[in-house]
Amino acid sequence: MKKSLIALVMVCAFVAGLHSESVQNAPNLDIIDTPTTNTLLRGMYNFHMRFYEGGGLNTRAWVGFANVFMIGASFDVQNAIGTGNVNGREPKVLAKVRMIEESVAFPAIALGYEPQTIGLTTFPMGIYAAVSKTIMPNVILSGGVNNHNVFTNFVFNDNFGVFAGLVWMPSQDFAFLGEMNDLIQNGRSLNLGIRYAFAPEIRIEFDFKGLSKSATDYARNLRIDYVNYF
Repeated sequence: MKKSLIALVMVCAFVAGLHSESVQNAPNLDIIDTPTTNTLLRGMYNFHMRFYEGGGLNTRAWVGFANVFMIGASFDVQNAIGTGNVNGREPKVLAKVRMIEESVAFPAIALGYEPQTIGLTTFPMGIYAAVSKTIMPNVILSGGVNNHNVFTNFVFNDNFGVFAGLVWMPSQDFAFLGEMNDLIQNGRSLNLGIRYAFAPEIRIEFDFKGLSKSATDYARNLRIDYVNYF
């Protein structure tokens, strides 16, 4: 566990120490928990930390290749803040490739792999296919299907997911987020959030997750993104 924490600190220091060109319009890689079809441009990297319920911390790092393909890694620590034993989950490899670009008539299509659970109330996205379409200026709809359980016995009612959401950006600095996870299952979850560009390279996001399950017992997450070029 100590080695994992040391490695995480080294990654943070490496990313923070990189000097590179300012980013004005970084793509929204996801809505809250569900992915969009966007990928990082070639040479761009994204690093984010998400503080979730129970004092947990999820970190992700992405690197863009060839404008349509990116790979990354995710590391999750439970009880990173607060009391109790600090428990680190096994780091996971992430990947996404945009197969078809958006056009006037057709949406963009992407395939991805995200096996890391985010927080205590979210299943891993697993393997997914996502579609995205700009329906109005600054309004993007996304949706798709996924398999939460990739490498073990697949059970349709438990592992097959359908998700949908939208991103509305009334300005370059603000984005309003809404999504629904697992639309065809009893565990469906309505999530809402707001994302603010504190600086060209830094975004701060507040999320409210599980609003469809309980009017009071929903999860509150804080996320900080840093994006730039090598």
